[in-house]
Amino acid sequence: MTHNVYTHQQLHLKSLARLKQIYSEIGCTLEVQDRRRRAAWISAFVEDVGAAIASHQAAQLQKIARPAKDEQEIAQGEFEQYIADQAEAIAPEPLTTVEINFYHHEIYCGKELIAYITYDHSEFMTQPWLVMVNGEEKFRANTWAKCHRYISWHHKDGTLNPFALTEVPEVPTITEISFYDQEALVNGELVASISFDSENHENLYWRVLVNDVEIFRDTTPARCQSYAKQQYQQSTLPVQEPFEEPCTTGNEVKRGCSSEQQYSGSAFDAVGSLLEVEESTDAQVADCEQLLDLPFEELTAEDWQRLRAYKPVPDLVAA
Repeated sequence: MTHNVYTHQQLHLKSLARLKQIYSEIGCTLEVQDRRRRAAWISAFVEDVGAAIASHQAAQLQKIARPAKDEQEIAQGEFEQYIADQAEAIAPEPLTTVEINFYHHEIYCGKELIAYITYDHSEFMTQPWLVMVNGEEKFRANTWAKCHRYISWHHKDGTLNPFALTEVPEVPTITEISFYDQEALVNGELVASISFDSENHENLYWRVLVNDVEIFRDTTPARCQSYAKQQYQQSTLPVQEPFEEPCTTGNEVKRGCSSEQQYSGSAFDAVGSLLEVEESTDAQVADCEQLLDLPFEELTAEDWQRLRAYKPVPDLVAA
């Protein structure tokens, strides 16, 4: 139910009867309290009743306006929270860069290797910097910064690497065995090997091996390392079989412990069965006997060649 809103000036123009009627219609509970002067009671009554009506209407308007203001504040708060939530969802975890060397950088989001920036040393290349993901070229530019911006943009929109990771394992660490051999390790266990192949003639000298089987080639060891790291994190790297110690007795030359032929009788039997040649002279026999007394790991390539050409005397073998 609604009522007209009266100003003080309008109320002064109302008769006492009309004021009482208005007072009753709006349900005002405020009382006229100044009754000290009887002569002025009517005029004072009109004044006080008018003030009471105006005061009551102002209170009612305030009650009506407050919910609207509260709803507006609630809506504004919800909107601001929505903006904050969207900003947090849109802004991913900041990217970090790990410099392998001046020409190779790995880009991480948290502990996930999402891409790597490398340099193309080919001649007359106007855009030598490139972005690579899982061994594939994604983008080229003339500066490193442009490659990094490309990674940032496309990582945010989910087009850099569509492979989704629920749990990201730790990236393998690289241990250098020698300049030509490195190992990718996880908790001390071998997951892949990176080695140099000097016989390749396409400039792809470096390769990734798992279980001694080649799975990838590239021009630098750093590229092979980053490839192995990404493949491991995405669970697409073949599983490396655990290393097993060979079963030896100290007398084997060519065969291990198996059901096949074994050289376990004597060193003379082992060397004698390697190659059938003419009988050796007494001097050669004496010399080879001395070589056979040495541990196998102390024999040089020349010593092995001499032993291959040696055929023991039958009665010496029998002894």
